[in-house]
Amino acid sequence: MALGKVTLKGALRVAVKYQDRIPGDGMYVVGVDVAPGQYTCRSPGEGYWVRYPASMVGPVTTRHQGAGEVAVVIEPDDTAFDSHMPADWVRVVVRRDRLPSAGDRKPVRPLKRVRTVLDPDIPPETRKALQADMALVRHVRTGSPWSRYGSARQDGWRLPGFFVALMMVVSWAWPQLGGLGTVLLIILGIAALSGIRRRRSAPRQRLAELARANPDWFRVDQDFDDDCRALVVRAQKAVRRVRKAEVYREGLLDVADHELMLPREEWEIAKALSKVTSLRADQAKLVAGGVADPVERALAPMRETLDTVVASVTARIEALERYAAKVQQADRLFQAHHQLRALADQADEYRDLLAGTVRDDLAIGELARLSRNADQLREALDESLAAARQAALEVSPGLK
Repeated sequence: MALGKVTLKGALRVAVKYQDRIPGDGMYVVGVDVAPGQYTCRSPGEGYWVRYPASMVGPVTTRHQGAGEVAVVIEPDDTAFDSHMPADWVRVVVRRDRLPSAGDRKPVRPLKRVRTVLDPDIPPETRKALQADMALVRHVRTGSPWSRYGSARQDGWRLPGFFVALMMVVSWAWPQLGGLGTVLLIILGIAALSGIRRRRSAPRQRLAELARANPDWFRVDQDFDDDCRALVVRAQKAVRRVRKAEVYREGLLDVADHELMLPREEWEIAKALSKVTSLRADQAKLVAGGVADPVERALAPMRETLDTVVASVTARIEALERYAAKVQQADRLFQAHHQLRALADQADEYRDLLAGTVRDDLAIGELARLSRNADQLREALDESLAAARQAALEVSPGLK
């Protein structure tokens, strides 16, 4: 089964094999071979087609008699579309012809923020603790509010406050303690609970001291200018798409140390672009009041160096995006393979459904065709996984 080509334009998009026209005879995977949408067929004779919804409720078969135009809507959650028509299907494009107005202008969307990136070489336990306390990371880098006692300072005083309220109830219930006895009891209780509070907060305090001593362990949104931020966001989006893929979670990519590859790539990209941002800011300060020609000439090669670095990092991000696109395509095939296999396994139920709309010989042939296509789809999945593995090696050539 041939696969659609991958295109990149700011974000990832997987093109299907048949964009606007579907051959009349064949079985096609939705999202890989054909796109969801409405199609029409000017048929010179009889034929039929079958939609395979992902809901597993059974195939939806429609038979056409004689010549004429017929239409079908391929739903986004359909697994496959099987056509037995004497003519091609043509996609219906809905156009809205009206005069543009001022309200048609798309609002300018703010740039997405960069998720905090941690150095993959941080000791595992420390890295895990920092990932669970990103407020601390932002505090170290930007000075944003943070408390060693918890997400809010008052949280650390809930237990002492509860104790004070309890002592007030005790003094009311047992007046023989007297005012002085109650005050002393409250003071002792607060002192004890404060000690407990300090001991509980000690690990977070040590983590804060460690983070302050190693500010180069992480990169945050404020470390990037707009151009570099957009590039880091692209890289993080590609990483998220890979991690969300079922073929990745199931280990079907079979790339050694792939769990280390993605954090490493994300970190190296973020580190390089944060340095570019810093050097650009230094240059901007230098020329803020104007510069003489000799200084401008001296700055030119430095700016070219930064442009070269950005171009190199951009190529690295594009390789990561190609990898994510191939993984996403393999994931679509993987899901379709399981769905079609499940449909074929329920042959008896589908035979009854198909027999109600087509002749018995066609129903039997359709089930056999379904099984063959599932096998072919498995072969296409293997090819797609191999392409994804190769793309991973292009991203990180050190992987074997």
